[in-house]
Amino acid sequence: MGLPIFFILGIVLNLAHSMEFQDSEPRHLVLNQTVTGILGEEVYLHCLYTGQMDILFSSWNRLDSSKRSKKMAGYIHLTPFNRENFDIPASPKNLTVKLNVTSLDLEGEYTCVINTVEDEVKDTMFLRVIARPGIDLTVKKEVVNRTLYHAVTCSASSAKPEAVIRWEISGALPRDDIFSVNTTNTVHLNGTTSSISVLSFPLIMNNESTVTCVVNHPAFTEPERANIEVETFVSPIMSMETILVQEEGEDFQEVICTATGGKPHPNITWRLPEFKNTPPILRNNSVNSDSVISSYRFPFDPYEGENVSCVFGYMFFPFINTRTITLPVYYLSSLHFVDYAIKSENQTSLAFEEGDTNITIRMGILGNVPSHEINCSREGQPLPEDVDVVGNDIFLRGPVELHLSGQYLCQASYRRHQVSLQFTIEVNPKVILPVTFPPNISVNFVENSDYIHIECLASNAVPTANVSWIISQEMNCTIQSNVTSFNGSYSVKSVLTVPNCMAREYVVECVVDHPAFMEKERRQIALPVCAPPNITLQSSIKWDSGVAYTWLVCSVQSQTPAEAITWAVDCHGIDIASSEFVMSQPDFQQSHMVVVQSVARIPIHSHAGCSVTCAVELQGLAKPENKSIVLPPLGPSASRVFLREERYTDNWHAVCEYSGDGVIPKISWVQSDEDTEIQSTTESKCNGIKVNVNLTSEFKLSQYEGKNLTCLIQNKFGKDERRTVHVPKYSISSIEVVNKTTLDRRSHGQHEHRLALQENLSNQKILLRAHGNAPSYKTTCYREGRSAAHTVGMALVFTEPVTERDAGLYTCQVSYHHHMAEVLIRVDVTSEETQHMIFITICFTSAAAITLVLIIVLFVLCTSGKRHSSQKKNRKERESLAALMQDPRCPERTMLPGEAGPNYAELVHYSIVLDVKSTV
Repeated sequence: MGLPIFFILGIVLNLAHSMEFQDSEPRHLVLNQTVTGILGEEVYLHCLYTGQMDILFSSWNRLDSSKRSKKMAGYIHLTPFNRENFDIPASPKNLTVKLNVTSLDLEGEYTCVINTVEDEVKDTMFLRVIARPGIDLTVKKEVVNRTLYHAVTCSASSAKPEAVIRWEISGALPRDDIFSVNTTNTVHLNGTTSSISVLSFPLIMNNESTVTCVVNHPAFTEPERANIEVETFVSPIMSMETILVQEEGEDFQEVICTATGGKPHPNITWRLPEFKNTPPILRNNSVNSDSVISSYRFPFDPYEGENVSCVFGYMFFPFINTRTITLPVYYLSSLHFVDYAIKSENQTSLAFEEGDTNITIRMGILGNVPSHEINCSREGQPLPEDVDVVGNDIFLRGPVELHLSGQYLCQASYRRHQVSLQFTIEVNPKVILPVTFPPNISVNFVENSDYIHIECLASNAVPTANVSWIISQEMNCTIQSNVTSFNGSYSVKSVLTVPNCMAREYVVECVVDHPAFMEKERRQIALPVCAPPNITLQSSIKWDSGVAYTWLVCSVQSQTPAEAITWAVDCHGIDIASSEFVMSQPDFQQSHMVVVQSVARIPIHSHAGCSVTCAVELQGLAKPENKSIVLPPLGPSASRVFLREERYTDNWHAVCEYSGDGVIPKISWVQSDEDTEIQSTTESKCNGIKVNVNLTSEFKLSQYEGKNLTCLIQNKFGKDERRTVHVPKYSISSIEVVNKTTLDRRSHGQHEHRLALQENLSNQKILLRAHGNAPSYKTTCYREGRSAAHTVGMALVFTEPVTERDAGLYTCQVSYHHHMAEVLIRVDVTSEETQHMIFITICFTSAAAITLVLIIVLFVLCTSGKRHSSQKKNRKERESLAALMQDPRCPERTMLPGEAGPNYAELVHYSIVLDVKSTV
């Protein structure tokens, strides 16, 4: 009797605790008290019911003009509705709804109402509607008190609340001494306001081309800026100049006034001198995009020395600037000789010798005339035929003869201005030269790539001069001489040929002997010494057939060809034979320098760290010149192997990376147990002597699972190297359903996991767990019709509210590459009403079972109290009752009530099984 009583007591306490928990469950709403919407846009009204009670009705309500509550959108028994500008809310619990703000009348209070099975929950929020202003910006010109102004108007129309307008000039507020601002606001019947702000400023005081209107309003996340371009005042660059103009043989002074770069362009007016017999002529008065030009042309003589003014001004500006220029006054002061001196105070005399040729007499003029003309005469007659006047020069073509002697007069003139120069030319008879003439001595050098030719020349001598050389006996040289004559004089040329440079310093001497000399004339020449060769040694790295070589280029630049270029290799103090090298042909350059190159090709792997020397032997050098370089050392090689799984595919990669110096090895993947080569791709990169090799083999996991792969690195100059990587072996033994389920055995030997989902509840999950050693798993589920089910990670997820359509048999597979396991899941859908009915049925069944047990116990007790006299009858009754009361735990033994003793309680056992389906 103890067990049923305690079971009933536990059920009663559980029901009481459940009802107490439901009574204490909080019920409230979450919503914003104030929401701002912009006219013409969308706004969201948020309301969330956080209670656990079932919702019958939920809606957004608003009082209409007659103060009656009007439902705008919501749910009635899970059926949505909406009207006017409201969309359908998200769900009965989440009444978040989108509202199109099409009118200012939508402003007001809105109530969120939730009706549950027990009570009504509601709360009120206020929707504030604002209107974004329309912005317009214009500019116009106006004249105030003969001053040109700009008026910039910025309007922000139909705004709610009122917009705030301010101005910016180059990012700063406008200055009060230049700009003035006038702002007006107009309120409309619909509650909006239009604001107009006018910025005025005189154009002459403005130097900024952009004006910015800044509008602040709550509907803007940041102030709106509108820019407009206005005219600016820029002072022009003014100039005034005069130029000489010749037209139809007449000279004019043209005065040009120019205003460049002004904004706006100024007007140019003239202040002219009093008109003479010939008035000035207006030649130009033009305006282009960049400048204004005006010019007057004045006759030369009447207006000489007069003042002319240009006035630069504006119609509406007080800006006026005047430029004045004086027309030039011309004069001529004197005409004189430039290269000849005056012989007496009042007379200029020029003396020449008979037979002179190509004589030029230069004259100069003092004055400021723009041009002039010079005319000359001899003894009042025109000049002789062999005398010409060109510009300011008199040319005597010659040879000069005695008849050119006489009195000459030259006059320079420009219009009414004139000066003159009077002079005398004297021609002296030719003097006969003496019989002996000393030679002119000169020394010249002629160089080529191999030799220097030294010319010693004694020219125009009478009689012939004697030319000889003083040289060292050690020198290897040649001498050639020849004699030429012209008009009775003689020239001797002696040429000394020597190498283009010498091993040491030598001095040669040219000796010229002639009767006209008191003693011999000598000319000393120092011969150049051979400079040491310029040796450059350049190195570079080149790869050939997978081997790195150092290419050394030894360049020798010298005045004479190098006799020999040799190479030497020193490895840590030991001389070894050099690698192959090539001797190039000499290269002759314009500077008479000889360039010889020799190339050595040395493998790095066998000569790393060695010193290589290029030695040059040159004629005239005491010892060979050399240049050395140290080859780079080899660093240690490194290698590594690893496996890489390619995402979103079934492929694996085995990667072998090698880095070393000097040699590219052969790298291959082989299977360790069979030593067979695996198809792979190789990528090699060389940087100097450094080499990096990447070997990648792509394979399916099933090909080499659980096997060893070996990277074989074969170096042609060293030992082979092996790196092994193990391909893991994976397995998936079974799939476990983490949620509490019941297990059903199917006819074909498989098992079904059965569980129940809560109806109308979203985001319910059935969690799976795979038993295996794979690093990751791919989960796929589908229904009986092979339609795919939604999975997230290792979970079957029902994101939408669960309905009866979601019930049925699901097959879920967990795989990793070719490994796979599956599980069958039977999904039932229950509602809260069904669970309540099951609970009531269980309670009723339990009560009926307890009542039945009590009746049987009472019957047994009553029957055992009766005693009959007949032993046979009693024995039969006891046997019959013992068969009924046999302990199911011990089928081999039958216990009678009379024989049980203290263990009588063990004869009666009852089992009450509660089959309650779980809710996930």
